[in-house]
Amino acid sequence: MPRSTIRDIWKREHLGLTMIIASLVVIMVTLFLLFSNQQNERINHNREQGTSLARLISRIPFEQLVAGSGQSGALSVLQHSSTDSGFAYVAIVNPQGVPLTEVTAPGVLVPGGQLPVSPASWLGERDLQLPGDQGTVTEFYAPLLEQGEIAGYVRLGYLQPGFGLTASQLPLFASFALPIFLLTPLFYFLLRREVRPFREATEKLDRIVGQSGALGQVELTPSDEMQGFIDRFNRFMGVVQHRIGELEANRSELETSTRLLGYKRARIESALQSFPEAIIVLDESGVVSLANSRLENMVGVTLDRIIGHKPSEWCSNTDVVAFLSACMPSGMRGLRTDTFEYVPSTRSGRTIRIEPYPLFSPRDVNEVLGTLVIFRDVTAEKLARSSSGEFVAHLSHELKTPLNVLAMYSETLLGDDMQDEALRIEAANVIHDEVERLAMLISNMLSITKIEMGSLSIERKRVKLRDLLQDAFDSCTRSGKDKNLKFSLDLPMEISPVALDKNLMRVAINNLLTNAIKYSNPGGAVSMSVEETEQTVRVSVRDNGVGISPEDQERIFDKFFRSEDDNVRQRSGHGLGLSLAREIIQLHHGTLSVNSTPGEGSEFIVEFSKEANLLKQAV
Repeated sequence: MPRSTIRDIWKREHLGLTMIIASLVVIMVTLFLLFSNQQNERINHNREQGTSLARLISRIPFEQLVAGSGQSGALSVLQHSSTDSGFAYVAIVNPQGVPLTEVTAPGVLVPGGQLPVSPASWLGERDLQLPGDQGTVTEFYAPLLEQGEIAGYVRLGYLQPGFGLTASQLPLFASFALPIFLLTPLFYFLLRREVRPFREATEKLDRIVGQSGALGQVELTPSDEMQGFIDRFNRFMGVVQHRIGELEANRSELETSTRLLGYKRARIESALQSFPEAIIVLDESGVVSLANSRLENMVGVTLDRIIGHKPSEWCSNTDVVAFLSACMPSGMRGLRTDTFEYVPSTRSGRTIRIEPYPLFSPRDVNEVLGTLVIFRDVTAEKLARSSSGEFVAHLSHELKTPLNVLAMYSETLLGDDMQDEALRIEAANVIHDEVERLAMLISNMLSITKIEMGSLSIERKRVKLRDLLQDAFDSCTRSGKDKNLKFSLDLPMEISPVALDKNLMRVAINNLLTNAIKYSNPGGAVSMSVEETEQTVRVSVRDNGVGISPEDQERIFDKFFRSEDDNVRQRSGHGLGLSLAREIIQLHHGTLSVNSTPGEGSEFIVEFSKEANLLKQAV
């Protein structure tokens, strides 16, 4: 029979088969309990009867029991008077266990067995195996006394009752099992009659769901007992259908709201990502709900570990955690809005400022929805303020020194000593040099200010670069004669014309040469050379002075920067020359770089694109 057919039959008739199997199980369990109880009763009956008879026989005089006396009929009477079919044997043995007389059931042999010697064990029972696998008997024994001495034993054995049916029990079993088998089909047909409406309802529901996918009323003609259930079931289906409709409508509204919220959140996250600062948003419980990617570089933690967690779970700085905890919204306007600055342990030299801003509800100004926290890197600002203070100090010194010289020589010119012509000429030259020095300082300051404000315009013209470099080099070498420096200039005879602002480029070259002279040791060397390729012109200014450390090379072109090296601090300066030179060169679309080794000197390289290359890049 195919498996599908068996499966269909089981699905259709599983209730009846289940009832038949259950009835058989009930019958078997009941019979097992009945036979078990019957067996226990037989064992108890044999034990009571065997113990009583063993004691009774032990009271009969020994001579009456032994066959030699000619009065062995007592044991035969015991055999014929026992109505129990479990009787196996009765025997009289001497103290050594040798049989003196015995009476057995047909086919039963008395098993051998050593009797106890101790008086405390003379009376008892034991289980013995009959010879020839005839079964097991329970033997009861008792002592036979003659004039107070042990003369022998009486052994009385009963076969142990078996477990199962006997021929006499078959009618009982039939009378017990027949009503159960007769009642099972009756109950089965009664149940099928009552369950038929459920089956029909199930089939109809399958058709309704399979055809249209929508719920509907179940139309049946059940019995009176089932009619109430079907009516309530139909009302329940109506309520369910109505509720499903409401849930579908709510689901549509929820999907629309979710998409709208997702769109708004995406806009907010996009705005946060485009914000130039690192930002987090703390909700009412202090958990980070939003954050932009700039925060990862700021605190060194990924956004996955930040969003959805409290600051104490991702920030190792206890001071920052305490500050952010104090900034958590409390539903009142009296919130903490001051700032906090700290130096991250993983980024030495960096200073981070934390600025909290409460987010008030647009509906209720007294309700706080969260806190917007901005992490701002203020290292440049602090360095600018520090450098600006140093710049003011250096600028004051730079202005004070020439002013003192001017005042001193002006007093000399007004004094009586001015009859000396040589002294008058020297005073005039010194005053002229100091005025030029002040003018250059002021010019540098004005140029940087114009560049930063975007008001400095360059006037590009075709310039003979060789003449410009020669003139700038000759002008600067005069100021280095006092340090006994060696100057060398390596210029090709012909250099391609370059479109430059002549005045601004002179300022940049003068600053590079002046910087090389300033940081050269007495007796050192300063050189300038030019190399020309097909696309660029490269100007190099070298010195063998104090050099620049790798840490300072990263900031050497920053405005107001002054190195902490003692060899640098001993020389006057205001930290504007290299910054101005780079700004001017970048305005001409050139580059300014540095190669330096501390104690060996520095090389500043200026590189410009030639006119033909600029035209090619423009096209």
